[in-house]
Amino acid sequence: MNKTTLNETINRIRQNSGMLIFEADINEVDWEKDFQDVSKKCINPNELTSYLNKVVTNSQQKPDDRDKLGLDKPYIHGKAIPFDEEGEIDVNEFIKKITAMPNDILSINAKMAKSSDGSSISVNIGIPALRGLVYDIDGNQFYIVNTCPGAGSCAMICYARRGSYVMFPNVFLNQTKILNLLLNYPDRFEKLLTRELESVALKNPDKEIQFRWNDAGDFFAKKYYEIAVRITKNLINEGYNIKSYAYTKMGDIVNMADPNFVMNFSNDANKRETDKVKDVENVKQSVIVPKELFDDLLEKTTGKNPSYATNEKGKVIFKKPENVNILKERLALKYNVDVKTILTYDELLNTPVGSEKQYNVIIMPKGDGDRSAQRADVKMSFLCFH
Repeated sequence: MNKTTLNETINRIRQNSGMLIFEADINEVDWEKDFQDVSKKCINPNELTSYLNKVVTNSQQKPDDRDKLGLDKPYIHGKAIPFDEEGEIDVNEFIKKITAMPNDILSINAKMAKSSDGSSISVNIGIPALRGLVYDIDGNQFYIVNTCPGAGSCAMICYARRGSYVMFPNVFLNQTKILNLLLNYPDRFEKLLTRELESVALKNPDKEIQFRWNDAGDFFAKKYYEIAVRITKNLINEGYNIKSYAYTKMGDIVNMADPNFVMNFSNDANKRETDKVKDVENVKQSVIVPKELFDDLLEKTTGKNPSYATNEKGKVIFKKPENVNILKERLALKYNVDVKTILTYDELLNTPVGSEKQYNVIIMPKGDGDRSAQRADVKMSFLCFH
């Protein structure tokens, strides 16, 4: 059987899983206009094949024997890499896989599930963290795209490059498909995401929809943020009960502050982005709390790989009840806030919504949801390192 040619692959891609894309919709990625601010690097097919081979080799090794592929490379799951009949990596088939229509743009991660209750439902969108692989369909070029250009110290401990985000090939594939859809067909991306959000709202007519943008990745392009703002505004104008929120390390995005968006600036952004924020001391922030502030206060499991012990509700367990107040005092001292404004996550849930940026909330390593990021009356979300 002859290998599929690249042109045949591209033609199949344009069918997008049975959804024909008409020629009027077909465009190469508009790097000169729509996405001129995207930080990217072109990678030729030979370089890509070499990298894919390293990924495959790594996936077959024990963790301690694996090569470090670097944070400047996109994460790719080894099981998502296809092979041809001769046992060689099939780049054409790989293109088809990463540019196919995503099964769903929306998802619900574990933290979102904890944030949903009887009056609201939380959903999210995710793109690849730090770096993503994009195939410019009409330009016939691969690119490595910087999806977190504002990342600072967080790059070394990024949760979206660990755990379930890298454990399953379908997570990698769906995030990569979403990124490719956004860059190759931004108008179609906007229409499909709007449709999915409408569907969630119609299925939950009595609930507020809390939509988190980028549980992985960031607003790496202003065009992407503009799409997010437009989707939110249009759905609100249509009468849907929806609120958008996000964490970002992009200073320009914080300064653009749309009233329909609750934006959380991550204070571990790089200095370039932090310096762009016009009033960084007064913006709503998320703060990664180092372990030394809380580690000694919590119960741990025993065994070879101890972790934080949890109760029947999945909440961490303090060694002593008074340790909660000790943690609050430590946070107040380190971050120069009034200890009386600091709430635990459960205390926040039992506190009526107040005036803007009134509270500071502790998010423990396990068991807490994302409500503090969703609420405009919270100034700082203290994210205890996990």
